[in-house]
Formats: sequence, structure tokens, C-alpha cells
Amino acid sequence: MELQKILRRNFGNDTAGDGGPTVSYMTPGVFKREILMMVKGFTLGLLSIGLSGCASFIANEITSPKKSNIKGNLSDWTVERQFCDRKNYCVKGIGLGDFDAIKSLSFDFHINDNHKIWRYETNNDSVENAKPLENHLILLFAGYTQPTQTLLIHQKWLQLMTGADVIVIPSAENSETFEFGLNYASPLIAEIQRLNPAKVHLIGFSMGALAASEVGQGIDNARLYLVAPMTDFDHSAKAIYDIFYKDKIYAKFIRQETLEDAIQIIYEKSGTTSKDTDLIEKLNSAKSPTFIYASNKDKVVEHSDFNAIPNDNVDVNIYGELNHIEMVALLRQDLMIDLVSDLLERPVLESEITTLGILCDFDDNDCLNQLPN
Repeated sequence: MELQKILRRNFGNDTAGDGGPTVSYMTPGVFKREILMMVKGFTLGLLSIGLSGCASFIANEITSPKKSNIKGNLSDWTVERQFCDRKNYCVKGIGLGDFDAIKSLSFDFHINDNHKIWRYETNNDSVENAKPLENHLILLFAGYTQPTQTLLIHQKWLQLMTGADVIVIPSAENSETFEFGLNYASPLIAEIQRLNPAKVHLIGFSMGALAASEVGQGIDNARLYLVAPMTDFDHSAKAIYDIFYKDKIYAKFIRQETLEDAIQIIYEKSGTTSKDTDLIEKLNSAKSPTFIYASNKDKVVEHSDFNAIPNDNVDVNIYGELNHIEMVALLRQDLMIDLVSDLLERPVLESEITTLGILCDFDDNDCLNQLPN
């Protein structure tokens, strides 16, 4: 059965407001408001600040888990996994069960004027597929407010394509205590030591890059892939406010000092400081091969921060014309090619559709016909 049949659900459009992106995810239904929430979710508290006016209220809204509107038979093919360290501190992740019936993956997504369709197929009835990363472990770290379900398509694709064990790690606000995901490191490192994989591939989206980096510092066989990584929480919080809410009528109730106070409260309650979330400083001393994928049009991430990292272990890829949502959705072929080439440690060609699948404009029939419907 195709995964799209399991998860199929039709949605309308969500408009982010003046200047905000419109997102419409139709196949499968795991992509909708949740993708947009990745870059604006932690500012939900600002919507009711006119009633509250309290930095503590904003801080609490930022760090509280957000309800997911995703529905479907997800539990039929996923397995919740728990990872604990020696002090019995545990975190949860999502693994994939035995779901060999899935032979094709497909989703249709529409962000602003960028309407794409991605498809991937594998033929399980043919000679056994190559498994270049068999006995490897891949961890996908969700970005802030990004539901783990939105990564399940990529999770299954990576498992089919590589043969690795692929696990999705929830976003930071789903922890019992919000610590930017830094508290995930100890249990995950303990699990990695228990599994003893040949290599560990840590793929971090947005704020998930912090957790990925923290885990990478604790093991000696890691490779890091950081997509639109958050380099500075202060900058990202203010940038998202400017993008989505600066021109709103209720913005007059929100002073810049209130937002700054809320950010400071979050640091204090989490027992962290801005130094702990300084990804650039971590990258300066990274010992593992690390690959950065950022866009010069991403207002949430300051791409110029990556221009002068004095570390030969860090490779930086900068793309044009992709906003933050488009980056974390891997919404361009050259971005996917670079990521997969780095993952497989070999050049991957655009023609390798059995590895990449196909990413087409929704009305490009010649492109779409490369794979059966």
C-alpha cells in the first residue's frame, strides 16, 4: 500500500497574514499548518499579549508543547522508542515498524508561489535493493514546533534508500523541561553506545541543529547535516516576530523590551545561557564532519554567520531564493542532491531517481512521468 493512501487527507490553504507564506499540503496530509508553525509557532503567545502584556506569559507559550492537528493511521507503521541514560533520564523518539508493503512515497506541497510534487518509488519485488548505510543509524531532529509526523515521509525514504535505522527525535518543546533540545544528548548518546552502529548520521532541522550538535560532541563516529540551523535564538525569535507580526494591529501592545524579557526568562528557566545556544561557537570546535545547508533568503537564520568558520571539518552550502520553510522542507533539487551526496559520501547525480526520487513543478508532466503515478 502506498504511504500516501494511508495518510491521505485534503486541506485548504493557511495564510500567515500580511506578508506571511501560504502553505497547502495535500498529499499526504501530514504537511499543513504544522510546517508553517516551524517558523512562527513559538510566537503564538504574542497573539494574546494584548490581554496579558506579560513577558512570563510569552515565555510560557514559547516553551509549551503545541497541539498537532495531524490525523491518520500513523500508529500503524511507527513505533515509539524510549532512550535512557545511566541516571534513568529518558527521551522518546519515533522509529519505523515492519512496513514492507510501502513501495512508494509522494507528497504535494505549496508554499507561497512554490508548488512542488515529490515522489519516490522502490521495487521490493526485484533484486534486493542496495543498502549503502546498512548498520548505520540516522537521527532526524525536528525543528521548533515541527511535529515529528512531518518528518515521517523523509524517515521512510531514508530507510528505504539507505538501509539504515532511522529515528525521528521530537522538537525541543516536547521535552518535560524546555532546554532547546540540549537535554536530549545524554539519553541519545547512551542509546548510540548501546546500539554501536558503524556510523551515526545526525540531521538537524532549524533548532534541531542544537541537539544534533550536542549529540555529535559526545560520540566519535558522527556526521552532522544541519538544515537551516538556528545559530542564535535571540535573532530567530525577533526575526520571526518581524516577519509575521510587526505590521499587525496588536503589535502596538508588544514592546521589543517585552520580547527580550521573555527570551531572557526562557534562558533562566531552562538553566541555559545564550552561550549554550551559540551554534557558531560549537561549529568552530566541531571534530566531526559537518555539513551546513542555509539560504541567503532565510530571515530566521543569519546565513552570513557561516561565512568565516575556521574549521576544515565544516562544509557550508548556501542557496538562493529559499525561505526558512522551504529549506526545512528540502524544497529544491540541488539541496536534496547535496544532502544525499554528503550522506552517502559520493557524488549523487540528478538522474539517480531511485535514490533521490523526483522533485517537480506541479504542472511539469514530463518530469512527473519519470515515475509511474
